[in-house]
Amino acid sequence: MLRRILVTFCLCLGLVQLAWSGTYDDAAAAAQNKQYDKALVLFQKAIDENDDARAYNSLGTLYEMGLGVKQNYAAAVKYYTLAAQKGNVKANGNLAVLYERGLGVKQDWGKALGYYFTGLNNGDGKSMNNLGVMALNGEILPQNISVAWALFASAVNRHDREAPHNLAVVETRMTKAEIEQGKVVYKALHQVNAKKPPMDIMLDYLGWHDNE
Repeated sequence: MLRRILVTFCLCLGLVQLAWSGTYDDAAAAAQNKQYDKALVLFQKAIDENDDARAYNSLGTLYEMGLGVKQNYAAAVKYYTLAAQKGNVKANGNLAVLYERGLGVKQDWGKALGYYFTGLNNGDGKSMNNLGVMALNGEILPQNISVAWALFASAVNRHDREAPHNLAVVETRMTKAEIEQGKVVYKALHQVNAKKPPMDIMLDYLGWHDNE
């Protein structure tokens, strides 16, 4: 069974890729150790001190998952939205899931796709993985197993947790020709100095655009 990525707290934080030390690092370490009450305080401190976009995203995850706080999807949407506005890439995939499922907001496939597309263009693994599921199943996006393969492979390279499983499963359903076409799509999605963003390249291979 193909799986969409679940919002896993440690992955959302990107704990192994922290660029500098400080309050956010301390908060992330507390969260990794499941000291969520402490993490909550420190993430808020990182916001107060540095307006840290990662901290907004991480607070969104705390509220979405009910870690250290009462589960509150509306609050999760609020913090994810602020994180996305401040340039946090991971927040796009997180927001997309909530709009797709109607959690904390009215279900809106258009907004969900918009956030997934932004995530795809900026290298968010969750967005790549979930778009791959859509392309595989013909859900909202046109069905195309080769495009799905390319998206799953891209998500694997972005260390998405669910993508390796999905890639392995989809390969069992593909012909050699379909896999070769998937490699063509993958190469196009990652072409350096491409004239189009990955979203448009993906939609071209699907033969569909969101304004059609």
